[in-house]
Amino acid sequence: MLTLLALLGCGLTEADPTDVEVHAPPAAGSLAIATAPDRSERRLAAARKAPLPAGEVILQDCFGRGSARENRSRKRPSGGLFSPSPPASKPQAAPPPAVAAEPADAAAAPAEPAKRKDGPSTVDEQLQTKLEALGYAGGTEEDADAAKGQANDLGRDGKLLEGLLDQTASMPKEEAAKEVVEGDPEAEREPAVDEAQAQGLDWGATVYLSNDDSMSLASAQRVLYSLTQGVGISPSQVRPHELLNYFSFDTAGTPTGQSFSVLGAAEVQRDTLTLSLAVHGANPPRQPLDLTVLLDRSGSMHGEGRMEYTKRGLALMSDQLQEGDRIDVVLFDSRVCTPLQNFVVGRDDPRMLDEVIEALQPTGSTNLDAGLQEAYRVQRSRDAADVHNRNRRVLLITDALLNTGNVNEAVVSEVARAYDDDGIRLTGVGVGRSFNDKMLDMLTEKGKGAYVYLGSDAVVDRIFGPGFDSLTRTIAHDVRFSLDLPNSLAMERFYGEEASTNPEDVQPINYYAGTTQLFLQDLKMRDGQPVRTDPVRMRIEFRDARTGEPEVQELRTTVGALLDGDPHNLRKGLALMSFSDVVMGRAMGGDACGEPLATYQRRAGKLTDDAEIAFVNGLVGKMCGVDMNAVVARGVAVKVRVDADIPIPEVRMSCASGQVERLSGSDRVARFDGVTPGACEVELSGTVPLTAAVEVPETGMDLRCVVRGGRLSCS
Repeated sequence: MLTLLALLGCGLTEADPTDVEVHAPPAAGSLAIATAPDRSERRLAAARKAPLPAGEVILQDCFGRGSARENRSRKRPSGGLFSPSPPASKPQAAPPPAVAAEPADAAAAPAEPAKRKDGPSTVDEQLQTKLEALGYAGGTEEDADAAKGQANDLGRDGKLLEGLLDQTASMPKEEAAKEVVEGDPEAEREPAVDEAQAQGLDWGATVYLSNDDSMSLASAQRVLYSLTQGVGISPSQVRPHELLNYFSFDTAGTPTGQSFSVLGAAEVQRDTLTLSLAVHGANPPRQPLDLTVLLDRSGSMHGEGRMEYTKRGLALMSDQLQEGDRIDVVLFDSRVCTPLQNFVVGRDDPRMLDEVIEALQPTGSTNLDAGLQEAYRVQRSRDAADVHNRNRRVLLITDALLNTGNVNEAVVSEVARAYDDDGIRLTGVGVGRSFNDKMLDMLTEKGKGAYVYLGSDAVVDRIFGPGFDSLTRTIAHDVRFSLDLPNSLAMERFYGEEASTNPEDVQPINYYAGTTQLFLQDLKMRDGQPVRTDPVRMRIEFRDARTGEPEVQELRTTVGALLDGDPHNLRKGLALMSFSDVVMGRAMGGDACGEPLATYQRRAGKLTDDAEIAFVNGLVGKMCGVDMNAVVARGVAVKVRVDADIPIPEVRMSCASGQVERLSGSDRVARFDGVTPGACEVELSGTVPLTAAVEVPETGMDLRCVVRGGRLSCS
């Protein structure tokens, strides 16, 4: 995902060279899945030249320093942007839309957007139509309970700066050690295709995949910071697919004129082919930006340096803007106010934007719903010709602690669908360690956007500095990934968020410029051996973000080429998934420093030259009090397939050396890749624990454990 801290784990920082060739010859009629990484120098994206937008900047006093509303031209008054001025004359009955007086209480009476002929003209009308279609009536106990969810995820900030944690974050450790509140159980989704389907594998199927439908980093950042500070972690914060894609991976160069490249590799372990595919988005010349900064200035933004982080970030943002970019600033607390609208870089006095940023101060309550609707109104107030070939985006900066206006998270988040329907992209930035992760996750998932988390100066500098350009740019909309497998292979386990042979079960996403996602999966081999000549195809269907036209990109390779490819990404992905097992073990109060640690050590031991893995080693070693440089016996591989007439939530293997290995969850296949050969005992936890003695040979083994009528047999 973002090298957002290198820069955001999946490379939101720099552009691909547009003249780099892929490293494998393309098959007829398609491109090739590369098998060797491209490490050439990256370049920043160039800007497309475009005429400056028409109209004049609109200013409004939102800080109590002047009249209720001022419409000013491009020249800044000599007395200062918000210096006191004579009372404004009484507005006319029907003033032009550009200078219409705002209501005194914008939250209570939001301005009407321009009417359109193609559907409801306000977010409320669109939302009501959609909710009625879903049978929603409102006013239920569930609605009240939804508001209570804002206390979830009291996780802490983590920041990975090019593989190394910023150790200078200022969060007080004693405050970070507060009790963690359980989050939304829906945040802990299981893969749509996992080993439970091993009983009826789809050989040669087309599998649709979504690695992370919200492309978010906040949970990973919080987890990393919590480990550094030695404080509690909620299980709901541990999202393995987000933790995986927080880190950076090798990529292939994007061929000229293409939106994506794919770098692949595979390794065999017994009857399983593990496959990694690093999908990298291009970073083409950027369109002019129509950016509405939607900023929370409620009283809760005062704590933990939230407003200071925000002001620092916005000041850095202003340095990243290019001539022709158009900026609006919408503020919300208990009310909404728009101090700056239609500001154009290269046309208007830059001190206008600077003074708005400097004047920000926390006050009032948090009416996020009103703010989202006002930002929507501002974006929709422009006609089609005025926004043609421009990147329309709302950048929401908030702690999302809803406490006034509409506080039903499920209802408020529906506005994101209206944004998406109108081609307005939404990027979320959470501030404060107790920001409402659930709210931002729902917003960006429904709006097919992404969100990140601010918690230190280092993170602010990366997000709003070199990473800002890519964070606010989408190269492809409604992206669907699918993997065509040969008849010799079947999906056994996908390590991402969603997978299904039915495309309607997998949510399409929008893809950010310069970002990378690692698709990691275990594939069952029909005869226990790879067929090197068998083809593998990844198909990427999307709409071009600039033209809106549908496109398809197909990339092909063979099993043999993947087996001969550079295995670094694959091994790093598996090590990070083991790291997530260690973290989850700690979050659930289990023995994180037992088998999960041993598995991580074995996998990380293959990646001695990776700086990010070295960073993780430091976190794990500190947590478990172990020397991560010690040599760990590799052991042998054992796979236990469970066939049971009762639920089996956990498989445990205890061997002669005292080693204990377990796998929790609903999977039917448990893999242990470091088992000590010799006498072992398999234990299945069901209604009552069921055990069976087995002898593990020096070559490892596959076991099938059958539970019928309360009896267990393994062979």
